[in-house]
Amino acid sequence: MCIVTGSSRCSLVFILNLIISITMSSTVRADFDYLDFLDMTGLTLVGSAAQSGDRLRLTPALIGQVGAVYTSEQVLLSPGFDTTFTYEINPAAGGADGMVFIFQNESPTALYSNGGPLGYDGMTNSLALEIDTYINGIFNDPPVPHISLHGRPGTANSADEVTASIVSDTSSLNVGGLRTMRIAYGNGIIDIYLDDLTVPRMSAFIDIALYLNSDSAWIGFIGSTGGVTQVNDVLSWSFTNGGVTEFIRGDSNLDGSANLPDAIYILSALFVPGSSQVTCLDAADINDDGNFNLTDAIYMLSALFIPGSSPVPEPAGNCGVDPTDDSIDCETPICP
Repeated sequence: MCIVTGSSRCSLVFILNLIISITMSSTVRADFDYLDFLDMTGLTLVGSAAQSGDRLRLTPALIGQVGAVYTSEQVLLSPGFDTTFTYEINPAAGGADGMVFIFQNESPTALYSNGGPLGYDGMTNSLALEIDTYINGIFNDPPVPHISLHGRPGTANSADEVTASIVSDTSSLNVGGLRTMRIAYGNGIIDIYLDDLTVPRMSAFIDIALYLNSDSAWIGFIGSTGGVTQVNDVLSWSFTNGGVTEFIRGDSNLDGSANLPDAIYILSALFVPGSSQVTCLDAADINDDGNFNLTDAIYMLSALFIPGSSPVPEPAGNCGVDPTDDSIDCETPICP
């Protein structure tokens, strides 16, 4: 209640409270890039999670730990997104239980049991990508460490491989150590990469809003230990909203192929006034250095005509996504 003289001050208090309430429940279309975690602005820590130097430490080397870090605001996930993070699980093998990249709409501090449940088993409106280092028979885990995407629309999520796994990969003998993971979502397809950021380790057709009961969510990480310890760290994290754009590197004129006319197109766009401009900068960034300039035309000509020259980086020859996190994009892609 506003008990002050003068209606103007009451009105001001009301407006300020309204702004605060809107801000606290807002959803943002977010692009961010944490090269490290010396600055934790925009993040919420839960449970055992803590800042450790320039890292996010989800669990220390103690038994029975569970910790999470989420974006402080819900992030818009439609029409798509591309996120990459570097993590380190120590020891690389023989520890437990693992970590999770999580999308969830339950609460800004949602966190469940340590150990095999990996901190998310029982969480509603969630989609969880497990990096599971321990074989738990109670959750029907495969006989090797694995990565696995879990979700159950309309009901609580589960760490059980039989009842909740959407897609799983068991091709790695070890998912611990220092690794880089990428998750790209667009056009109803989620692609998950591990170390090789050009070829998906696993993919699935999903409607992410169906699992989250929303187009937005708090996103972040959960780490868990049980009767065996391991340190679960996140070293860097970037996120780009707006969908996953596919293109052919070298196809600067967007005719579906990469050849001499593309190099000429680049030179014309750079140096001939009135020429058509490049609208897919990713395609024209031939050397994949995150810039568009003369060196791209030179790189293209060398790759085409000088034996022994470096080949055009991926995606070359076929449609694909940019494996490099940079500031340029493709406004008018030719790829579907």
